[in-house]
Amino acid sequence: MGYRFTLIRAIGLKLLIVCLVALSVWPPSPASAEEAPVLAAPTNLAVVAKSDRAISLSWTASTSNYINEYEIREGSRTVAVVSRPTVQNALPTVYAFTGLEPSTAYSFTVIAKDGYGNASPPSAPLAVTTVPGSSPVNMALGHRVVATYQDGDRPAWKVTDGTVNTVSGVRNIWHSANANQPHWIMVDLERPRYAGKFVLKHMGITGASTDNNTRDYIVQGSNTAIQWSDLVTVTGNTYNVTEHPVSPGEAYRFYRVYITNPGLADFRARLSEFEIYSDPTRQDPAYTVPEEINVSADLVSLGLYGSNLAPNQPAVDARPYVEAAVNYANLVGLKRIVFDPGSYYFLSKAASDRHLDIVGAKDLTVDFGGSDLYFQYSHLIAIQLTDCVRTELRNAKIDYLNLPSTQVQVNNVNASGRTIGYTALPGWSSPASFNTPRSPYGDSGAIRMFVFRNGERVQEVGRLQATRTTTGTTITVVDDNKPWTREANLAAIQPGDTIVYTDRSGGHTIKVVGGEGTTLRHIEVYAAPVFAILFHKQRNSVVDDVYVRPRPGTERLMSSNADGIHMGGALDNNAVRNSYVRGTGDDGIAFNSTWLATVTGQTYTRTLTVQRYLNERFADGQPVAFMDGATGDLLGNAVVVQQNPAYNQQTSAAGESVTLTFDRDLPVVPAGSGMYSSAPVQRGSGALVKNNVVEETNLARGILFAGIVNGTIEGNTVRRTNMSGINVNQEYLLSTFKAAPASQITIKDNTIERSFLWGVPGTELVNGGAALLVNSYTPNGWSPGMPHRDIRVTGNTVNESGRTGIRMENVLGGEVTGNSIDRYALLTEQVFGIRGTAGDIERMQSEIRQPIVVRTSGGITVSSNTYAPAVTHTELTFTPAEPDGATGQYTVPVTISFTAAEPLPNVVRFEYSLDGGGTWLTYGEPLTFEQSGTYALSYRAVNSAGHTETPRTANFSLQLTP
Repeated sequence: MGYRFTLIRAIGLKLLIVCLVALSVWPPSPASAEEAPVLAAPTNLAVVAKSDRAISLSWTASTSNYINEYEIREGSRTVAVVSRPTVQNALPTVYAFTGLEPSTAYSFTVIAKDGYGNASPPSAPLAVTTVPGSSPVNMALGHRVVATYQDGDRPAWKVTDGTVNTVSGVRNIWHSANANQPHWIMVDLERPRYAGKFVLKHMGITGASTDNNTRDYIVQGSNTAIQWSDLVTVTGNTYNVTEHPVSPGEAYRFYRVYITNPGLADFRARLSEFEIYSDPTRQDPAYTVPEEINVSADLVSLGLYGSNLAPNQPAVDARPYVEAAVNYANLVGLKRIVFDPGSYYFLSKAASDRHLDIVGAKDLTVDFGGSDLYFQYSHLIAIQLTDCVRTELRNAKIDYLNLPSTQVQVNNVNASGRTIGYTALPGWSSPASFNTPRSPYGDSGAIRMFVFRNGERVQEVGRLQATRTTTGTTITVVDDNKPWTREANLAAIQPGDTIVYTDRSGGHTIKVVGGEGTTLRHIEVYAAPVFAILFHKQRNSVVDDVYVRPRPGTERLMSSNADGIHMGGALDNNAVRNSYVRGTGDDGIAFNSTWLATVTGQTYTRTLTVQRYLNERFADGQPVAFMDGATGDLLGNAVVVQQNPAYNQQTSAAGESVTLTFDRDLPVVPAGSGMYSSAPVQRGSGALVKNNVVEETNLARGILFAGIVNGTIEGNTVRRTNMSGINVNQEYLLSTFKAAPASQITIKDNTIERSFLWGVPGTELVNGGAALLVNSYTPNGWSPGMPHRDIRVTGNTVNESGRTGIRMENVLGGEVTGNSIDRYALLTEQVFGIRGTAGDIERMQSEIRQPIVVRTSGGITVSSNTYAPAVTHTELTFTPAEPDGATGQYTVPVTISFTAAEPLPNVVRFEYSLDGGGTWLTYGEPLTFEQSGTYALSYRAVNSAGHTETPRTANFSLQLTP
């Protein structure tokens, strides 16, 4: 394939577009596209067991490789999903579920899915009619089960799936931990029901030795899952199946088997089925399902804690109260946990790195009622959600009792010695208190400083780094080779300025890990040691009406020490909307999808050795794509079919070396190339950032998409950012962050104001060329390739950008249409780190003065955009201010001073003319007119953006009094 380079100049608009166009049929198929595999449908769908309101189904597994879950459908409705916790676990082909009606006909199908967004056709349908409620049925079938312990292959729900047969090569049992203590397994019938008989099918029924059968146990009933009534007591059992007719005096919602002697010396309890048969001769009582618990009112009455958690008690640690409520909600399936409004204090640790850990919640809302939550330790996670599913946190204002940053007032600056003398401010901690690292992870992090004057960032000073040797009066600035730590820049700091001194290390204020479908709503975060909010490898998550900002009513100038809202390793269908982010130490809102590994060598055409990036995992069956790390060129796709060491023998440590074999021949993949997922569901597909406000990001961008596919950035307002307002990038400049290319991204109807005008831009031009930037770069600078695909930039408004308005780079296919750019290139002289030859530097300096740049790209439509350059308006000051003569003339000498109406762009020179523009003179000092006459003073300004003001004329008359 050949290429031609086309340079287009639109004279008058000064629009520079440099396009790379492929000499082939357009559009070409993207190199990153991978044809979806055809998965085989499950077969032999059959009924295992059924009751009046539940059914157990079995099927023959799909013959396709790498199946990760089965979805059971009734018509078009998904009624159950069967998955496995990890790829090492067996995937069941039997599953029971409830939610049906008695004596009702249903038609079910099953589809197979891999972990990469692909699905099989449905199985052949199975017609089933549930049994009537008038006959005894196994009420436990398909109901929710909770146990003291379960593992991935033998989960608790196995005791209610209706079969004792081996499933997917695994003996169909539940087993407990091997601990010398009582074990229990509990079935939740969702409402109180009378039981007529219990049937326990022990492990021996599965073909195992009878030595595995449960010896001593009690069958119990409860309506609270706290206080239990003994219904059946058994000792010395050796039978495979035990039946226990019973006529309890009360109907119970919860039934459990409480095991005191499992039988074997390993202390592990084992059970195949726990069947609870109904008593149709008795009418089950009416029942209203309890849905919430009030931590401030209900703990004592439920027997969960010795007292309720009243608000506004600074000495009372809220953590154990909240944990008791969460554990109970998980146990009995409550939908809401609520609190009386007020202030709550978290004074202890749930683990070494966190205050509160909400674990395994499902379909639960935790509503703090608008309360203030205060957390003791400055660099620990405030709240972590671990393995939660469809869980919502709402109505909370989160802060630290000991902040992860402080503020001081500048006394003096020794620019050459790189020291700053300071005075500690009342109510703020001393910077010296951060000399000892506070991170629970043992890392030293980084001390970073931001300089403010009257609440605004000092434009000449970027992010500074300090040593951890601060004294009670002096801070030492690290010479980190950045332009803004040069002596001239440090000298711009003045006595009276405020320094925000941040310790970027430790945890994140809110962290979500494992599980899916988490929602944060009506949450405010006022401080963060690193990110204010981190979602790690999440899908179907929502951030709605969340505020990350300095605490209102205080003198704080910053909120988080790093990003505001960060979707790291984003999976599919995550949204951030209707939220506000201000005063962050890094990106405002960020979504990223990184490399899986870096290629270190190619042994054969189908074999590569790779080095794991961070702790990324890639199982057999993982579809991947490759990108040349030096050029950004896309090198093709493949599927991992074998690994050495094998997947389950790897450590998952960052930098681990793994040899991979693929399903097809590969081109030459140079060392240093990136390997990343080609499955959209693993690349943030469906990402949405909509109707948010982001402002005053003290480093980095307002909104970032790095490596995302099929995402939308729409209707946001981004203002006063240190770098680009909106950036879509492929990033390989930092060893700590390597992002994949982006594709199918829509950026529309956003407003971006004053990018690069909040402190010295914290990046070189390669990653900060425009207010709205799409780019790719490598350790050597700009990428010469076109890794991005199909980027659409439409209907955006860019006002007062320090550099270019819109820059589209390294993109194959897309558009830049219908955008409005008003006053751009306000800060052209503050551009650092431009690489290349003298010609390259001259070209780049010219490009940042343009409204739109499209470069190293092909198939980009550029149309219907409007531009208004940053023309400086000159203001004249007359002394005297007004004519003092009776007929509108001056009677004393007149002095005229020139000033710029706007602070930026900087004025290169003012010019004036006294002959109608025939001769222009450079203004140097105020002009004084001392001779009588009529004057026509023409004037104009020439600014650093290269724009000359349209001349205007001031007419006045001078008649000196004799």
